Amino acid sequence: MTIDTIIVFSYLILVLVLGLYSKSNLVSFKNYVEVSGITKTSKLLLIATIFVSSVGGATTFGIAEKAFSGDISYTYGLMLAVPVDILIAIYIIPRIITHYGAQSVGDIMAKYYGSVGRFIAGISTVIVSIGFVAAQISVSGYIFQYILKISYIEGVILSYGIVIIYTTIGGLQSIMFTNLLQFFAMIIAIPLITICGINKIGFGEFISQLPVEKIYLNSNLLTNTIIAALGFLVMNLYPTFIQRALINNNPSATSKAIYIKTIIYVLFLIFVTLNGLIAYNLYPDKLSNLALPYLIDQIVPIGLQGVVIAGLLATVMSTADSDLNVTSIALIKDIFNPIFKVQNQTKLLWMARVANVLIGSFAIIIALCFNNVIDLVVFITGFWGPIILVPLIMALFNIIITQKKLIMCSFSGALSFLIWQYFFVSYIPLKGVFVGTVVSFAAFCVALVIPTKRDDNKALLS
Repeated sequence: MTIDTIIVFSYLILVLVLGLYSKSNLVSFKNYVEVSGITKTSKLLLIATIFVSSVGGATTFGIAEKAFSGDISYTYGLMLAVPVDILIAIYIIPRIITHYGAQSVGDIMAKYYGSVGRFIAGISTVIVSIGFVAAQISVSGYIFQYILKISYIEGVILSYGIVIIYTTIGGLQSIMFTNLLQFFAMIIAIPLITICGINKIGFGEFISQLPVEKIYLNSNLLTNTIIAALGFLVMNLYPTFIQRALINNNPSATSKAIYIKTIIYVLFLIFVTLNGLIAYNLYPDKLSNLALPYLIDQIVPIGLQGVVIAGLLATVMSTADSDLNVTSIALIKDIFNPIFKVQNQTKLLWMARVANVLIGSFAIIIALCFNNVIDLVVFITGFWGPIILVPLIMALFNIIITQKKLIMCSFSGALSFLIWQYFFVSYIPLKGVFVGTVVSFAAFCVALVIPTKRDDNKALLS
Protein backbone atom coordinates (compact mmCIF):
# COMPACT_ATOMS: atom_id res chain seq x y z
CA MET A 1 0.00 0.00 0.00
CA THR A 2 1.48 3.37 -1.07
CA ILE A 3 1.71 6.47 1.09
CA ASP A 4 -0.99 8.14 -1.02
CA THR A 5 -3.39 5.25 -0.51
CA ILE A 6 -2.74 5.41 3.24
CA ILE A 7 -3.51 9.16 3.23
CA VAL A 8 -6.77 8.62 1.34
CA PHE A 9 -7.92 5.79 3.59
CA SER A 10 -6.94 7.81 6.65
CA TYR A 11 -9.05 10.69 5.35
CA LEU A 12 -12.05 8.40 4.78
CA ILE A 13 -11.72 6.97 8.27
CA LEU A 14 -11.44 10.50 9.71
CA VAL A 15 -14.64 11.54 7.90
CA LEU A 16 -16.45 8.51 9.29
CA VAL A 17 -15.17 9.06 12.84
CA LEU A 18 -15.97 12.78 12.75
CA GLY A 19 -19.44 12.08 11.37
CA LEU A 20 -20.22 9.55 14.08
CA TYR A 21 -18.58 11.51 16.90
CA SER A 22 -20.48 14.74 16.12
CA LYS A 23 -23.89 13.10 15.71
CA SER A 24 -26.84 14.27 17.71
CA ASN A 25 -28.50 12.01 20.25
CA LEU A 26 -30.95 10.70 17.69
CA VAL A 27 -34.10 9.49 19.35
CA SER A 28 -36.60 11.04 16.96
CA PHE A 29 -37.08 12.17 13.38
CA LYS A 30 -36.81 15.77 14.59
CA ASN A 31 -33.25 15.13 15.81
CA TYR A 32 -32.40 13.62 12.43
CA VAL A 33 -33.40 16.70 10.41
CA GLU A 34 -32.21 19.49 12.72
CA VAL A 35 -28.95 20.72 14.25
CA SER A 36 -28.17 22.01 17.71
CA GLY A 37 -25.58 23.91 19.73
CA ILE A 38 -22.66 25.58 17.98
CA THR A 39 -23.76 24.10 14.66
CA LYS A 40 -26.56 26.67 14.48
CA THR A 41 -24.44 29.73 15.24
CA SER A 42 -20.94 29.05 13.86
CA LYS A 43 -20.20 31.36 10.94
CA LEU A 44 -17.39 29.12 9.66
CA LEU A 45 -19.62 26.03 9.69
CA LEU A 46 -22.33 27.93 7.82
CA ILE A 47 -19.93 29.16 5.12
CA ALA A 48 -18.35 25.72 4.79
CA THR A 49 -21.61 23.80 4.52
CA ILE A 50 -23.16 26.23 2.01
CA PHE A 51 -20.01 26.07 -0.13
CA VAL A 52 -19.47 22.31 -0.13
CA SER A 53 -23.15 21.53 -0.72
CA SER A 54 -23.05 23.69 -3.87
CA VAL A 55 -19.77 22.32 -5.27
CA GLY A 56 -19.65 18.72 -6.41
CA GLY A 57 -18.34 16.49 -9.13
CA ALA A 58 -20.03 18.57 -11.82
CA THR A 59 -17.84 21.50 -10.84
CA THR A 60 -14.51 19.84 -10.09
CA PHE A 61 -14.60 17.23 -12.85
CA GLY A 62 -17.36 18.41 -15.18
CA ILE A 63 -16.04 21.93 -15.72
CA ALA A 64 -12.49 20.60 -16.10
CA GLU A 65 -13.77 18.13 -18.72
CA LYS A 66 -15.47 20.92 -20.65
CA ALA A 67 -12.34 23.11 -20.50
CA PHE A 68 -10.22 20.18 -21.70
CA SER A 69 -12.64 19.67 -24.61
CA GLY A 70 -12.39 23.31 -25.59
CA ASP A 71 -15.68 24.48 -24.11
CA ILE A 72 -15.02 27.35 -21.68
CA SER A 73 -18.60 28.54 -22.04
CA TYR A 74 -19.65 26.63 -18.93
CA THR A 75 -17.08 28.53 -16.85
CA TYR A 76 -18.11 31.89 -18.27
CA GLY A 77 -21.77 30.95 -17.94
CA LEU A 78 -21.37 30.10 -14.25
CA MET A 79 -19.60 33.41 -13.65
CA LEU A 80 -22.38 35.32 -15.38
CA ALA A 81 -24.86 33.52 -13.12
CA VAL A 82 -23.00 34.55 -9.94
CA PRO A 83 -25.07 37.77 -9.50
CA VAL A 84 -28.12 35.53 -9.00
CA ASP A 85 -26.52 34.26 -5.77
CA ILE A 86 -26.15 37.87 -4.62
CA LEU A 87 -29.78 38.62 -5.42
CA ILE A 88 -30.83 35.50 -3.54
CA ALA A 89 -28.82 36.62 -0.51
CA ILE A 90 -30.41 40.07 -0.58
CA TYR A 91 -34.03 39.33 -1.46
CA ILE A 92 -34.77 35.61 -1.03
CA ILE A 93 -32.91 34.61 2.13
CA PRO A 94 -34.89 36.94 4.45
CA ARG A 95 -38.12 35.46 3.10
CA ILE A 96 -36.92 31.86 3.39
CA ILE A 97 -35.93 32.46 7.01
CA THR A 98 -39.47 33.56 7.85
CA HIS A 99 -40.10 29.82 7.54
CA TYR A 100 -37.44 29.01 10.14
CA GLY A 101 -38.32 25.65 11.66
CA ALA A 102 -39.39 24.13 8.34
CA GLN A 103 -37.66 20.80 7.74
CA SER A 104 -38.17 20.49 3.98
CA VAL A 105 -39.21 22.45 0.91
CA GLY A 106 -42.50 20.60 1.25
CA ASP A 107 -43.06 22.28 4.63
CA ILE A 108 -42.78 25.69 2.95
CA MET A 109 -44.99 24.80 -0.01
CA ALA A 110 -47.60 23.22 2.28
CA LYS A 111 -48.13 26.58 3.95
CA TYR A 112 -49.31 28.04 0.64
CA TYR A 113 -50.68 25.07 -1.27
CA GLY A 114 -51.53 22.45 1.33
CA SER A 115 -50.93 18.75 0.68
CA VAL A 116 -50.73 19.28 -3.09
CA GLY A 117 -47.83 21.73 -2.72
CA ARG A 118 -46.10 19.42 -0.26
CA PHE A 119 -46.39 16.41 -2.58
CA ILE A 120 -45.13 18.23 -5.68
CA ALA A 121 -42.19 19.67 -3.73
CA GLY A 122 -41.43 16.23 -2.27
CA ILE A 123 -41.45 14.47 -5.64
CA SER A 124 -39.27 17.14 -7.23
CA THR A 125 -36.82 17.08 -4.30
CA VAL A 126 -36.46 13.30 -4.41
CA ILE A 127 -35.87 13.13 -8.17
CA VAL A 128 -33.34 15.97 -8.40
CA SER A 129 -31.44 14.97 -5.25
CA ILE A 130 -31.11 11.31 -6.30
CA GLY A 131 -29.71 12.56 -9.62
CA PHE A 132 -27.18 14.73 -7.82
CA VAL A 133 -26.08 11.80 -5.65
CA ALA A 134 -25.67 9.67 -8.79
CA ALA A 135 -23.44 12.35 -10.33
CA GLN A 136 -21.16 12.32 -7.30
CA ILE A 137 -21.00 8.53 -7.33
CA SER A 138 -19.91 8.62 -10.97
CA VAL A 139 -17.02 10.97 -10.18
CA SER A 140 -16.04 8.97 -7.11
CA GLY A 141 -15.70 5.88 -9.28
CA TYR A 142 -13.32 7.71 -11.64
CA ILE A 143 -11.15 8.84 -8.74
CA PHE A 144 -10.68 5.35 -7.37
CA GLN A 145 -10.42 3.62 -10.72
CA TYR A 146 -7.95 5.86 -12.52
CA ILE A 147 -5.89 7.34 -9.69
CA LEU A 148 -5.83 4.74 -6.93
CA LYS A 149 -6.17 1.81 -9.36
CA ILE A 150 -9.08 0.40 -7.35
CA SER A 151 -12.05 -0.99 -9.29
CA TYR A 152 -14.99 1.34 -9.89
CA ILE A 153 -17.45 -0.73 -7.88
CA GLU A 154 -15.09 -1.25 -4.94
CA GLY A 155 -14.29 2.46 -4.81
CA VAL A 156 -17.95 3.45 -4.94
CA ILE A 157 -18.93 0.96 -2.24
CA LEU A 158 -16.07 2.14 0.00
CA SER A 159 -16.66 5.90 -0.30
CA TYR A 160 -20.45 5.82 -0.38
CA GLY A 161 -20.65 3.12 2.21
CA ILE A 162 -18.98 5.62 4.55
CA VAL A 163 -21.32 8.43 3.47
CA ILE A 164 -24.39 6.24 3.97
CA ILE A 165 -23.20 5.12 7.42
CA TYR A 166 -22.68 8.57 8.95
CA THR A 167 -25.68 10.19 7.23
CA THR A 168 -27.91 7.32 8.32
CA ILE A 169 -26.69 7.24 11.91
CA GLY A 170 -25.87 10.90 12.53
CA GLY A 171 -28.34 12.88 10.41
CA LEU A 172 -27.82 16.56 9.54
CA GLN A 173 -25.64 17.27 12.58
CA SER A 174 -22.99 14.78 11.41
CA ILE A 175 -23.13 16.14 7.86
CA MET A 176 -22.47 19.71 9.05
CA PHE A 177 -19.27 18.76 10.90
CA THR A 178 -17.93 16.55 8.10
CA ASN A 179 -18.63 19.43 5.70
CA LEU A 180 -16.09 21.53 7.59
CA LEU A 181 -13.35 18.95 7.06
CA GLN A 182 -14.39 18.54 3.43
CA PHE A 183 -14.34 22.31 2.89
CA PHE A 184 -10.67 22.61 3.87
CA ALA A 185 -9.74 19.49 1.88
CA MET A 186 -11.35 20.97 -1.25
CA ILE A 187 -9.84 24.45 -1.11
CA ILE A 188 -6.37 22.95 -0.63
CA ALA A 189 -6.57 20.17 -3.24
CA ILE A 190 -7.83 21.98 -6.35
CA PRO A 191 -5.30 24.87 -6.30
CA LEU A 192 -2.57 22.31 -5.53
CA ILE A 193 -3.24 20.58 -8.87
CA THR A 194 -2.95 23.94 -10.65
CA ILE A 195 0.32 24.78 -8.93
CA CYS A 196 1.85 21.41 -9.83
CA GLY A 197 0.67 21.77 -13.44
CA ILE A 198 1.99 25.32 -13.90
CA ASN A 199 5.26 24.29 -12.27
CA LYS A 200 5.66 21.43 -14.78
CA ILE A 201 4.81 23.49 -17.87
CA GLY A 202 6.20 26.86 -16.81
CA PHE A 203 3.93 29.88 -16.41
CA GLY A 204 5.15 31.70 -19.52
CA GLU A 205 4.99 28.56 -21.62
CA PHE A 206 1.48 27.79 -20.37
CA ILE A 207 0.21 31.29 -21.24
CA SER A 208 1.83 31.26 -24.67
CA GLN A 209 0.35 27.87 -25.54
CA LEU A 210 -3.22 28.64 -24.49
CA PRO A 211 -5.48 28.06 -27.49
CA VAL A 212 -6.93 31.49 -28.24
CA GLU A 213 -10.12 30.07 -29.70
CA LYS A 214 -10.82 28.24 -26.44
CA ILE A 215 -10.61 31.10 -23.97
CA TYR A 216 -11.18 34.41 -25.76
CA LEU A 217 -14.73 35.36 -26.57
CA ASN A 218 -15.62 34.99 -30.24
CA SER A 219 -19.07 34.78 -31.77
CA ASN A 220 -19.35 31.02 -31.28
CA LEU A 221 -18.04 31.07 -27.70
CA LEU A 222 -20.22 34.06 -26.84
CA THR A 223 -23.32 32.24 -28.08
CA ASN A 224 -22.46 29.11 -26.10
CA THR A 225 -21.73 31.22 -23.02
CA ILE A 226 -25.13 32.93 -23.19
CA ILE A 227 -26.85 29.56 -23.64
CA ALA A 228 -24.97 28.10 -20.67
CA ALA A 229 -25.63 31.18 -18.52
CA LEU A 230 -29.38 31.05 -19.24
CA GLY A 231 -29.41 27.46 -18.02
CA PHE A 232 -27.42 28.26 -14.86
CA LEU A 233 -29.62 31.27 -14.07
CA VAL A 234 -32.54 28.94 -13.28
CA MET A 235 -30.44 26.31 -11.48
CA ASN A 236 -30.73 27.78 -7.99
CA LEU A 237 -32.52 27.35 -4.67
CA TYR A 238 -32.03 23.60 -4.53
CA PRO A 239 -33.31 21.61 -1.55
CA THR A 240 -29.86 21.40 0.08
CA PHE A 241 -29.39 25.16 -0.20
CA ILE A 242 -32.79 25.85 1.34
CA GLN A 243 -32.02 23.40 4.13
CA ARG A 244 -28.78 25.26 4.88
CA ALA A 245 -30.54 28.63 4.73
CA LEU A 246 -32.94 27.44 7.44
CA ILE A 247 -30.17 26.41 9.86
CA ASN A 248 -29.74 29.92 11.23
CA ASN A 249 -32.68 32.25 11.99
CA ASN A 250 -30.51 35.32 11.37
CA PRO A 251 -30.91 36.36 7.69
CA SER A 252 -27.95 38.75 7.90
CA ALA A 253 -25.58 35.97 8.99
CA THR A 254 -26.78 33.65 6.23
CA SER A 255 -26.55 36.36 3.57
CA LYS A 256 -22.98 37.21 4.61
CA ALA A 257 -22.10 33.51 4.44
CA ILE A 258 -23.41 33.44 0.86
CA TYR A 259 -21.31 36.48 -0.10
CA ILE A 260 -18.15 34.83 1.23
CA LYS A 261 -19.09 31.51 -0.36
CA THR A 262 -19.55 33.27 -3.71
CA ILE A 263 -16.06 34.81 -3.63
CA ILE A 264 -14.50 31.45 -2.79
CA TYR A 265 -16.61 29.78 -5.49
CA VAL A 266 -15.40 32.13 -8.25
CA LEU A 267 -11.76 31.53 -7.31
CA PHE A 268 -12.41 27.80 -7.07
CA LEU A 269 -14.01 27.84 -10.53
CA ILE A 270 -10.94 29.54 -12.03
CA PHE A 271 -8.62 26.89 -10.60
CA VAL A 272 -10.86 24.07 -11.84
CA THR A 273 -10.88 25.55 -15.36
CA LEU A 274 -7.11 26.01 -15.32
CA ASN A 275 -6.75 22.34 -14.40
CA GLY A 276 -8.71 21.36 -17.50
CA LEU A 277 -6.54 23.59 -19.69
CA ILE A 278 -3.35 22.23 -18.12
CA ALA A 279 -4.52 18.69 -18.80
CA TYR A 280 -5.15 19.61 -22.44
CA ASN A 281 -1.73 21.24 -22.70
CA LEU A 282 0.08 18.16 -21.38
CA TYR A 283 -2.09 15.26 -22.51
CA PRO A 284 -4.34 16.39 -25.41
CA ASP A 285 -4.91 12.82 -26.64
CA LYS A 286 -6.62 11.62 -23.46
CA LEU A 287 -10.37 11.15 -23.18
CA SER A 288 -11.89 14.25 -21.57
CA ASN A 289 -13.50 12.36 -18.67
CA LEU A 290 -10.14 10.77 -17.81
CA ALA A 291 -7.97 13.85 -18.33
CA LEU A 292 -8.07 15.15 -14.76
CA PRO A 293 -7.39 11.78 -13.07
CA TYR A 294 -4.52 11.16 -15.48
CA LEU A 295 -3.14 14.67 -14.86
CA ILE A 296 -3.11 14.09 -11.11
CA ASP A 297 -1.48 10.70 -11.51
CA GLN A 298 1.29 12.15 -13.69
CA ILE A 299 2.18 15.56 -12.24
CA VAL A 300 1.31 15.55 -8.52
CA PRO A 301 4.23 14.23 -6.41
CA ILE A 302 3.89 11.14 -4.26
CA GLY A 303 2.58 12.13 -0.86
CA LEU A 304 0.75 15.17 -2.20
CA GLN A 305 -1.33 12.90 -4.41
CA GLY A 306 -3.07 11.52 -1.36
CA VAL A 307 -3.95 15.05 -0.22
CA VAL A 308 -5.31 15.92 -3.67
CA ILE A 309 -7.35 12.73 -3.94
CA ALA A 310 -8.78 13.31 -0.48
CA GLY A 311 -9.80 16.81 -1.60
CA LEU A 312 -11.47 15.48 -4.74
CA LEU A 313 -13.34 12.88 -2.71
CA ALA A 314 -14.42 15.70 -0.40
CA THR A 315 -16.04 17.54 -3.31
CA VAL A 316 -18.21 14.57 -4.25
CA MET A 317 -18.89 13.15 -0.77
CA SER A 318 -19.89 16.54 0.67
CA THR A 319 -22.55 17.03 -1.98
CA ALA A 320 -23.71 13.43 -1.83
CA ASP A 321 -24.23 13.39 1.93
CA SER A 322 -26.29 16.59 1.77
CA ASP A 323 -28.48 15.31 -1.06
CA LEU A 324 -28.94 11.93 0.59
CA ASN A 325 -30.15 13.66 3.73
CA VAL A 326 -32.67 15.98 2.06
CA THR A 327 -33.94 13.12 -0.12
CA SER A 328 -34.65 10.82 2.81
CA ILE A 329 -36.34 13.69 4.67
CA ALA A 330 -38.52 14.63 1.68
CA LEU A 331 -39.39 11.01 0.95
CA ILE A 332 -40.65 10.41 4.48
CA LYS A 333 -42.10 13.80 5.39
CA ASP A 334 -43.56 14.97 2.08
CA ILE A 335 -44.55 11.72 0.35
CA PHE A 336 -44.89 8.73 2.70
CA ASN A 337 -46.14 10.30 5.90
CA PRO A 338 -48.97 12.36 4.37
CA ILE A 339 -50.30 9.03 3.05
CA PHE A 340 -49.65 6.72 6.02
CA LYS A 341 -49.79 9.40 8.75
CA VAL A 342 -47.22 7.89 11.12
CA GLN A 343 -47.15 9.93 14.33
CA ASN A 344 -44.45 8.05 16.25
CA GLN A 345 -41.19 10.03 15.92
CA THR A 346 -39.01 6.97 16.52
CA LYS A 347 -40.72 5.09 13.69
CA LEU A 348 -40.27 8.10 11.41
CA LEU A 349 -36.57 8.16 12.31
CA TRP A 350 -36.11 4.53 11.32
CA MET A 351 -38.10 5.06 8.14
CA ALA A 352 -35.76 7.94 7.23
CA ARG A 353 -32.71 5.78 7.92
CA VAL A 354 -33.98 2.93 5.75
CA ALA A 355 -34.84 5.42 2.99
CA ASN A 356 -31.31 6.86 3.22
CA VAL A 357 -29.75 3.45 2.57
CA LEU A 358 -32.12 2.60 -0.28
CA ILE A 359 -31.68 5.96 -1.99
CA GLY A 360 -27.88 5.70 -1.87
CA SER A 361 -28.03 2.22 -3.39
CA PHE A 362 -30.45 3.28 -6.13
CA ALA A 363 -28.29 6.28 -7.05
CA ILE A 364 -25.39 3.93 -7.84
CA ILE A 365 -27.50 2.30 -10.58
CA ILE A 366 -28.37 5.69 -12.11
CA ALA A 367 -24.71 6.71 -12.10
CA LEU A 368 -23.90 3.93 -14.57
CA CYS A 369 -26.25 5.44 -17.20
CA PHE A 370 -24.29 8.68 -17.84
CA ASN A 371 -20.74 9.18 -19.11
CA ASN A 372 -20.43 12.96 -18.60
CA VAL A 373 -21.14 14.10 -15.07
CA ILE A 374 -22.07 17.69 -15.90
CA ASP A 375 -24.54 16.51 -18.55
CA LEU A 376 -26.21 14.37 -15.90
CA VAL A 377 -26.44 17.32 -13.51
CA VAL A 378 -27.81 19.72 -16.15
CA PHE A 379 -30.37 17.11 -17.21
CA ILE A 380 -31.54 16.27 -13.69
CA THR A 381 -32.07 19.95 -12.81
CA GLY A 382 -34.95 19.87 -15.28
CA PHE A 383 -36.94 18.13 -12.57
CA TRP A 384 -36.49 21.09 -10.22
CA GLY A 385 -36.59 24.48 -11.96
CA PRO A 386 -39.47 23.75 -14.37
CA ILE A 387 -41.56 22.02 -11.69
CA ILE A 388 -41.18 23.89 -8.41
CA LEU A 389 -38.83 26.90 -8.69
CA VAL A 390 -41.34 29.45 -10.02
CA PRO A 391 -44.24 28.71 -7.63
CA LEU A 392 -41.77 28.47 -4.72
CA ILE A 393 -40.21 31.90 -5.35
CA MET A 394 -43.61 33.45 -6.00
CA ALA A 395 -44.98 31.95 -2.78
CA LEU A 396 -42.12 33.47 -0.81
CA PHE A 397 -43.40 36.85 -2.03
CA ASN A 398 -47.00 35.86 -1.22
CA ILE A 399 -47.99 35.56 -4.87
CA ILE A 400 -49.98 32.35 -5.10
CA ILE A 401 -52.43 30.56 -7.38
CA THR A 402 -54.89 27.77 -6.71
CA GLN A 403 -53.89 24.15 -6.21
CA LYS A 404 -55.33 23.14 -9.58
CA LYS A 405 -53.40 25.89 -11.32
CA LEU A 406 -50.25 24.89 -9.43
CA ILE A 407 -50.58 21.36 -10.81
CA MET A 408 -50.98 22.69 -14.35
CA CYS A 409 -48.05 25.09 -13.92
CA SER A 410 -45.73 22.32 -12.70
CA PHE A 411 -46.97 19.87 -15.32
CA SER A 412 -46.46 22.42 -18.12
CA GLY A 413 -42.89 23.10 -16.99
CA ALA A 414 -41.98 19.42 -16.69
CA LEU A 415 -43.59 18.45 -20.01
CA SER A 416 -41.96 21.31 -21.92
CA PHE A 417 -38.58 20.42 -20.42
CA LEU A 418 -38.86 16.79 -21.53
CA ILE A 419 -40.18 17.64 -25.01
CA TRP A 420 -37.44 20.20 -25.56
CA GLN A 421 -34.72 17.93 -24.22
CA TYR A 422 -35.64 15.00 -26.45
CA PHE A 423 -36.84 16.67 -29.64
CA PHE A 424 -35.46 20.21 -30.00
CA VAL A 425 -32.20 20.60 -28.09
CA SER A 426 -30.17 19.16 -30.98
CA TYR A 427 -31.52 21.90 -33.27
CA ILE A 428 -31.64 24.83 -30.84
CA PRO A 429 -29.05 24.30 -28.09
CA LEU A 430 -30.93 26.06 -25.28
CA LYS A 431 -30.94 23.97 -22.11
CA GLY A 432 -34.18 22.13 -21.43
CA VAL A 433 -34.10 23.34 -17.82
CA PHE A 434 -34.22 26.95 -19.03
CA VAL A 435 -37.03 26.36 -21.51
CA GLY A 436 -39.05 24.40 -18.96
CA THR A 437 -38.64 27.11 -16.31
CA VAL A 438 -39.66 29.85 -18.75
CA VAL A 439 -42.77 27.87 -19.70
CA SER A 440 -43.52 27.32 -16.01
CA PHE A 441 -43.24 31.07 -15.40
CA ALA A 442 -45.48 31.84 -18.37
CA ALA A 443 -48.05 29.31 -17.15
CA PHE A 444 -47.92 30.85 -13.68
CA CYS A 445 -48.51 34.34 -15.09
CA VAL A 446 -51.46 33.08 -17.14
CA ALA A 447 -52.86 31.38 -14.03
CA LEU A 448 -52.70 34.69 -12.16
CA VAL A 449 -54.88 36.51 -14.68
CA ILE A 450 -57.41 33.72 -15.23
CA PRO A 451 -60.42 34.24 -12.94
CA THR A 452 -60.46 31.83 -10.01
CA LYS A 453 -63.59 29.74 -9.45
CA ARG A 454 -65.09 29.61 -5.98
CA ASP A 455 -64.35 25.90 -5.66
CA ASP A 456 -60.69 26.54 -6.39
CA ASN A 457 -60.59 29.17 -3.65
CA LYS A 458 -62.01 26.67 -1.19
CA ALA A 459 -59.42 24.07 -2.26
CA LEU A 460 -56.62 26.58 -1.76
CA LEU A 461 -57.78 27.43 1.74
CA SER A 462 -58.27 23.79 2.76
